[in-house]
Amino acid sequence: MKNIDTLKFIYYISNDNLQMIKEIENKLSNIIIESNINKTLKNKSKIRSIYSSLAIENNSLSLKSVENVIDNKIVLGKKKDIQEVKNINKVYEYINKFDYKSEEDFFIVHSLMMKHFDDDNGYYRDHGEGVKRDDKIIYTAPESIVVPSLMKSLFNFLKEEDNIRPIIKASLFHYYLVYIHPFSDGNGRMARFWVYLILINWNKKFEYISIEEEIYLNQEEYYDAISECHNNGNANVFIEFMLKIINNILDKTTQKTTQKIKLNNNQLKIIKYIKNNPTITKKELAKKLNITEDGVKYNLSRLTNQNIIKRLGSNRSGYWETNTIFMEEI
Repeated sequence: MKNIDTLKFIYYISNDNLQMIKEIENKLSNIIIESNINKTLKNKSKIRSIYSSLAIENNSLSLKSVENVIDNKIVLGKKKDIQEVKNINKVYEYINKFDYKSEEDFFIVHSLMMKHFDDDNGYYRDHGEGVKRDDKIIYTAPESIVVPSLMKSLFNFLKEEDNIRPIIKASLFHYYLVYIHPFSDGNGRMARFWVYLILINWNKKFEYISIEEEIYLNQEEYYDAISECHNNGNANVFIEFMLKIINNILDKTTQKTTQKIKLNNNQLKIIKYIKNNPTITKKELAKKLNITEDGVKYNLSRLTNQNIIKRLGSNRSGYWETNTIFMEEI
């Protein structure tokens, strides 16, 4: 007899998926955020994420209005829309207090996210739920009686499946959360926020990357991917969608928000020599640059401190590795 109380994770990771994951990991490793602007970038990303996630839910406020609400400025708009922004911003303010593996924290986030709206905020629904499009029911969620057990399965998956790459884990959590549809309202924004929580736990650079914005820009494909998975009985299409979204936003992030590193001529040449010969010595660099070894040490120190290069292994038998995206010569 089939156990309807246990969630079945059905998906397949193709070679193309693995290749894209490798691309994503490489792009992440190459992102360098300048320390004196990281707070500004993080805040801008948060505002775009809040705006985009709520816009998907038909919140009518503009990006500028969302920013003004967060800055406690007077905004003309629907009371409900303004409250939604205040609620989700509060969740982001407490981001470091939440454990993505904790179902208890999941309830807390939902109660904050949906404050002042429904009577059952922070609790799983006790009634049937479905998804409508153009007044037509396109999806009927599992019965409310099995929701607690299904959600327990989902969180056990987060706790136990440590061999699954975080990007896949986040994608699976998102899909199966909207499949279960555990709350009366707020399921989509909870799914997107939990993806963010999982990813920043894996790599802090996601704090500067608004995945929600890229989902919003591809909203129709987003819904189609979820719908296809419902019809197919597996999460494959949604995994492919999320990998593409993350890969795309990393390309944009690289272009817009990564540090433009200003280097002098000697430092540019050092990087070139290191790329061509990772085992090159300080003495060899000094000869090629026609400067003293102390001069080489100074430039290597500057490059190392900016995370542009790093030394792996010992001074005698180790080698150099470069880690730059683009450079602007001064």
